[in-house]
Amino acid sequence: MHGKHVVSIGLSCLIAFSLLFSFWIVDRGGSQSVYAKSNGASNTQASPPSNPYGDPNLVSMFDGKTLNGWTASKPGGWVVQNGAIHGTGTAGRGWIYYNKKQVGSFRWIFNVRQVVGNHAPTVLIWGTTNPIRDALSAIQFQPPNGGHWDYRPGHNNGGGSEFKTLPHTKIDIHTWSQCEILANQATGVARMACCPLSAGAITCKAVEVLDFKDPTAGQVGPLAIQVHNGGIEDEYRSLYVESPVADPGKFITT
Repeated sequence: MHGKHVVSIGLSCLIAFSLLFSFWIVDRGGSQSVYAKSNGASNTQASPPSNPYGDPNLVSMFDGKTLNGWTASKPGGWVVQNGAIHGTGTAGRGWIYYNKKQVGSFRWIFNVRQVVGNHAPTVLIWGTTNPIRDALSAIQFQPPNGGHWDYRPGHNNGGGSEFKTLPHTKIDIHTWSQCEILANQATGVARMACCPLSAGAITCKAVEVLDFKDPTAGQVGPLAIQVHNGGIEDEYRSLYVESPVADPGKFITT
């Protein structure tokens, strides 16, 4: 009987030693690995966000090489040029919208500049693709300085008190700017913040330039780039979307 107790104690010691040794081996990569091991969690670290804004929920809308994921109003109006979606100016008034997802509450970040043109760049939100009407019956924001228009049926005007342009230093539309549009479908509030990008810069600290509010306007719809009229050559790059948005009232670029 005494011999059995000795064997039992010896086995227990051996098992305990083996466990301690295995933890020591794991811990050689760092104490965090031991914590993960003891909690049954993986010690593989999450990949960093694939965007310059540090938001893991942002999804890239443009691969920089093709117009995959985009639908144009007319052929020939848009091409990919030097890593940007380039409006050719040859197809008249029109648009190109992101067809992989339509959104209600969202964060949309992009770079924009105008190469040639006589009207500010324009983007469209909260429109509809069924039926197709002029400018997708959408709310128009004019980056980077905050012009606007309301293309909804029964409106088709500047929007009046629905829009508020905030005072800011005017941004040159012919150089690259960064803009973020933040929209809350439930409240009908959409806001835009923009800033000029210095040469070689990837991001910049934006200021709010335009607010829109109409509780009846928010709806799921396409995000679209508009060319206001023929002859305009606008360019867009680094396009990202997040929807739904955890906090549809908080910019991440300001």
